[in-house]
Amino acid sequence: MKQFLVLLAACGGGASSVAVKGGDVELASLAGDWTGNYKGTESGREGPVTFSLAVGSHTADGTVLMGGTSPLKIQFIALAHGQITGKIDPYTDPSCQCQVQTEFTGTRDHNQIDGTFKTSVIGKDIEQHGVWNVTRKQ
Repeated sequence: MKQFLVLLAACGGGASSVAVKGGDVELASLAGDWTGNYKGTESGREGPVTFSLAVGSHTADGTVLMGGTSPLKIQFIALAHGQITGKIDPYTDPSCQCQVQTEFTGTRDHNQIDGTFKTSVIGKDIEQHGVWNVTRKQ
């Protein structure tokens, strides 16, 4: 999650620089500083989300934090027609001490992005879900 959507890790936090995939118009529409929160449906965990995207840049910076966990790295983010998708590198979920991977989606409506995420235990048929949202700072 540093690409846009540094967004949501159901069970962790993250900070890194990641390439954002999308057209110049789409990327320009996301330019600015965004802040918000995520909340896991099953886990009840929640935390802050922030990211920044500069005009003319195909990279973004951001952070997802949960408790005292290490930052998580976003694998990729893609933007198309106001829809955002992304994936976070596998990480160890502190509640189960198991490897998980988080995927997220969102929809931008002017200065607000609302989305969902799914965290899956690698190698098992176990998923947790949640929601996230960010607002562009004015």
